[in-house]
Amino acid sequence: MGILEELWYGNISPCDAEIRNGSAYAELLNYVCRHEDNLKKTLNDEEKIIFEKFTECTNEMYGIAEREAFIHGFSLGARIIIEVLGADRV
Repeated sequence: MGILEELWYGNISPCDAEIRNGSAYAELLNYVCRHEDNLKKTLNDEEKIIFEKFTECTNEMYGIAEREAFIHGFSLGARIIIEVLGADRV
């Protein structure tokens, strides 16, 4: 496993992320949770199982996408630093 994946999986922790109350993300998360709860109330047992599997798959997919975006962003930042440090000075 590379250092960026180690960082991603929390084996190296430069800081702890937290969701700030009142942030756009926190508000959206509350909105999603409220609608998920309302949807579950309308589903029968078989539909709830299907919905749980759907939720697990989408969460895994989002996790992979977030990890890849993190690695890409970190790599891009490193390339920018390398270019800046290697640039000829005028």
